[in-house]
Amino acid sequence: MSAPSTKTRTEVYVRDGYRCVMCSAVEGLSFQHRRAVGMGGSKNLPVPVDGLALCVTCNGACEAELQGPALANGWKVRRWANPERVPVFYPSEFAWYRLEGVRRVRISSAVAMEMGCSVYGDEWLRWRLAVIAGGR
Repeated sequence: MSAPSTKTRTEVYVRDGYRCVMCSAVEGLSFQHRRAVGMGGSKNLPVPVDGLALCVTCNGACEAELQGPALANGWKVRRWANPERVPVFYPSEFAWYRLEGVRRVRISSAVAMEMGCSVYGDEWLRWRLAVIAGGR
C-alpha cells in the first residue's frame, strides 16, 4: 500500500472525528496504516478501513513500543489480515467498533472478542490480557 488519496485521508479523519483514535489529540493528525506497508510501500492505494486518524506521537508509538497494544486494539492489523474483520477500540469512548468503509458501527465487547479471535485465535486473547494487565 502507498499513501492514501486525499479523499481517503479526509474520509478517515471525518470518520474518526478529526481526533487521534488513541489519545484524542486534534493537532498533528496523520494517517495510520493499520496494515504494514513495508519499506517502499506498494502500488495499492489504501481504503478507509485500512487507516485510522492518529497524532504523529501515537502513530510513531504504534510502530515502536506500542505494537502489542496496537494489535490488541485494532489500531494495527497483521499484513495478511482483512482489516474489515478486525475490531477497533476507541479509548475516548471506551467502545469497540467495526469499520465499514467510512462508517463506524458500534459493537459489544463480546462481539469484538469474537471478531478478534476469529482472525487471530488465542493470540488476540493474549494481546488483550497484556493490555488489561498493562493498563493500555
